[in-house]
Amino acid sequence: MPDARQIWSWISFDVANQSFTLIINTLLFSIFFSEVVVRDPAIDDRLWALTYGSSMLLCALLSPVAGAMADERAWKKASLIGTGFACGLLTCALAFIRPGQVALAMALYIPANFAFSIGENFLASFLPSLARPHEMARVSGFSWACAYGAALLLLVLTALGMVGMHRTTPDQWRPFFVFAGAWFLLLSLPTLLWLREPPLVSPGTPGRSWLSAGFSRLADTVRHLSAHRDLALLLAASVFYGTGMSVVIFFASKLAAEFGFSQVHLVLFIAVITVSGILGTLLPIYFQDRTGHRRMTLLLLTVWVVTSGGFAVYAHLRAVHGQTPGAGPFPTWPLWLIGNLLGFGLGSLGAANRAFVGYIAPVGREGETFGLWGMVFKLSAIMTFPFAWMKDTAGTPAALAVLTVFLVVGLLLTLGVNESRGRAAALRS
Repeated sequence: MPDARQIWSWISFDVANQSFTLIINTLLFSIFFSEVVVRDPAIDDRLWALTYGSSMLLCALLSPVAGAMADERAWKKASLIGTGFACGLLTCALAFIRPGQVALAMALYIPANFAFSIGENFLASFLPSLARPHEMARVSGFSWACAYGAALLLLVLTALGMVGMHRTTPDQWRPFFVFAGAWFLLLSLPTLLWLREPPLVSPGTPGRSWLSAGFSRLADTVRHLSAHRDLALLLAASVFYGTGMSVVIFFASKLAAEFGFSQVHLVLFIAVITVSGILGTLLPIYFQDRTGHRRMTLLLLTVWVVTSGGFAVYAHLRAVHGQTPGAGPFPTWPLWLIGNLLGFGLGSLGAANRAFVGYIAPVGREGETFGLWGMVFKLSAIMTFPFAWMKDTAGTPAALAVLTVFLVVGLLLTLGVNESRGRAAALRS
C-alpha cells in the first residue's frame, strides 16, 4: 500500500493502547478495584460502573468539540500523542492505590480512561487520510488484528508474570499496572516520530479562538445533520451495539470469575476471546470492502444477538441447576464457545464499524465525525450501568437478557442505513 510507514506508525498506537484496554480495563483492574479497593460485594459492581461511566460521560461530552477543534487547527497528531502519554503515566500511577482508597482509585482511573478513550477518537480520525475508499475495511481490520496480536502477547506476558513472580492474587497485581503504562509509552514513540498530520481541507477562520472555532464547527454540523442522515442513523445504532462491546470489555473477567474460573483460567479465557478477536478482524479485511459495510455489520450483529441470547439462557440454566439438590457440576464448555463467539464479534464489529464510519464521514470533518463516533461509543459505555444494576439486583441472566435487547435495537437501526447515499453525502460536504 502507498505510504506504508505512515500506516505502520498509525498501527503502532493501536498496538500501544492495548496494554490499557486489556490489562487495565478487561483483565485486572475491575477485579483489583472490587476486591482490593472497595471490598464490599454489595456495591462493588455499581461503584465500578459509576467510576467507568463517569470517565465515559466526560469523554462523551468533550469528544465532538475536541474533534472539531482538531479539524480546525490541524491538531489530530498533537491530541493523539498528548492523550497517549497522559494515559501511560496515569496507568503507572495506579500501582500506588492501597486498600480502601476508593477516592484515589477514581481520581487516577477516571482521567486515565478518559485520555485512553478520547485518544481512540483521534486515532480513528486518521483512517480516511491513510486509506483509499475501497481500502477502509482492509486498513482498519489489519490494524485491529495487529492490536489483538499485541493483546495476545500481553496476555502471555501477564500469565508468565503471575506464575513466575507468584503474583496470582489481586493485591499483588500492582507491577502489572506499571508494565501496562510503560508499554503504552514505549509503543507510542513510532507514532510520535513518523505519523504526519493530515493536511487541512479548508483553512480555519482567522481571528477565532480554538474553543469558539470548535463549537462553531460542531454547531454547523448539527445544523446540516439532515444531509448526513445515514451517518446519524449509523451513530445511533452504534450506541446500542456499542453497549455490548463495552460489557464484554469491562465485565468479561468479572463474569468469568462468577462462573468459577480461577485466576489462571481467567487469563486463558481472555486469551480465547483475544484469539477469536484476531480471527474476527480478518473478516472485514477480506470481505467488507467488496460486500459492503452495511451487509457485513448486519451479519456480525446477528452473530452477537444469537450469542448474547444464548449466554442469557446458559446463565439461567446454570442458576436453576445450582438450586437443584444433588445436582452434579454444571458443564462449562458452553462458556468457552460463547467466549469465542463474543471475541469474534468484538474484533470484527469494532473494525467494521470504524471502517463504515470512515467511509461515510464528510470530507474535511473526519476529526469531528470521529469525535461524534467517540461520543456515542462513550454513551454506550455509560449504558453498561443498567447492565450492572440488573446484575446486582436481578442476577446475571436478567442482565444478559437486557444486553440482548440493546443489540437487537442496534441491528434494527442499522437496517435503515443506506450506504451509497451516505457516501454520496460525504463527498458533497
